[in-house]
Order: sequence, then C-alpha cells, then structure tokens
Amino acid sequence: AEIQAMKDNPPPASVAGQHFEKVGEQRAKEIEAMMNEPAPHAIEYFTQKAKDEKRKQELALKTANDSPVVASLATLHFEEQERKKAAEIEVARSQTLTKEPMEPLPFDYFSKQGEKETEAKAAAAWEVAEAQMPIGIAYFTAKAEQDKAIALAEFAEGNNDTMSVATQHFHAKAAEEEAERIRAEEEEGPEIMHVAIQKFTMEAREETRKRREALEELKNSPVERSVGVAHFTPEVPMTC
Repeated sequence: AEIQAMKDNPPPASVAGQHFEKVGEQRAKEIEAMMNEPAPHAIEYFTQKAKDEKRKQELALKTANDSPVVASLATLHFEEQERKKAAEIEVARSQTLTKEPMEPLPFDYFSKQGEKETEAKAAAAWEVAEAQMPIGIAYFTAKAEQDKAIALAEFAEGNNDTMSVATQHFHAKAAEEEAERIRAEEEEGPEIMHVAIQKFTMEAREETRKRREALEELKNSPVERSVGVAHFTPEVPMTC
C-alpha cells in the first residue's frame, strides 16, 4: 500500500534531478535542430559521389545483361585451335576406319631389311673400290677371299682332326638349335611383330627416308649465297 501510494503521488524531484531533466530537454532540442540543418559540403559531396557510382554500376550491369558477350582475340584463337584439332582427330578416325589393315610382318623383318641395306651399300662400295684397284691388288684380294671361304667351309664341316671335343660339342649343339628353329618356322610360321611396334617403326622409317631424300636433293641442288657472304668471300663461286 505504501509503494502504491508513492506511485500515485510521487515525491517532488530534487534540485539535481530537475537540473539534469532540463539538460536532457535542451540536448534533445539541439539534436533535433542539428537534424533539420543542411548537411556539410563534404558529407554531401561523398554522398552524391556514392550515389553516382551506384548508378554507374547499375547501368553497366544492365548494359552487360542486354548486350551479347564478345570473346577476346586470345579466346577466339584458342577456340579456333580446338576446332581444328577436333577436325583433325575426326579425319584421322575416319581414315583409320576406312584404311585396310596392315599386313603382319615377321618379328625380324626390319633387322633383315637393315642387313640387306648394309650388304647393298658394302657391295656398291666394293664395286667402286674394285674398279679403281690395280690388277695385282685385285688378284690377291680375290684369292684371300677365296681362301677365307674355304677355311670357313672346312670349319663348318666339323673336322674332328682340327676341332677339340668342346668345340665339336658346341658346334653340334648350335647346328641342332638352328635346325630346330628352321623346323619350328616351317611348322608354325615366323614370329609375328606386334602391330603397335610395326606401325610406329614403319612410320619412323618412312620419316627417315623422307629426310634422307631431302638431304640428297640439297646435295644435288645448287645453293645461292647471300649478298653479304658473296661480298666477303668473292673468291668462292656464287653457287656450290
């Protein structure tokens, strides 16, 4: 009851309370007056600048959304490269599907081809040397080759008088293995080369052949010197 009576009839404020109440009312009036005053030039400038920036961003976003995107030159270049690569892959795939299968080759095909080429080069070199060789040297060279062939034939026959027991054993064993290899090839056929090895080896040999032909063409074709080389080396012919 006493508390309710104090609520209904509050005691008068003290002097300090009245003072701070007046100070609060004055402060509220000052704040209200400041809010009604125009903003300072700096605040107004930056506020307007922020509004302009926001308006420009909105305009740029609207323009980007309404206009089609144009790719850069670099992007267009790489897109063109990708299209060309895809077209080349498609052409290679179609050629692979329509190409006749490669004929399988024996495993030692390229080794024998290399041996034949080496023998052909050696024979050609021998013919050139023999054409320029004096008669006496040619005679004794031919005789030496004949004696060597006779000695090899005698060794191949396995003369027991000149061969040791171990040599006879290994000679006979090598002959049996060679005979077994020939018989296996006749019955089963030669060992076939793997298709991947055959493909890449043939491509490499073809590339080597083209380079060799290009070098031969350069050797047989005259090469014109530049003006600078001709100036500093006048004694050299213009073509070589």
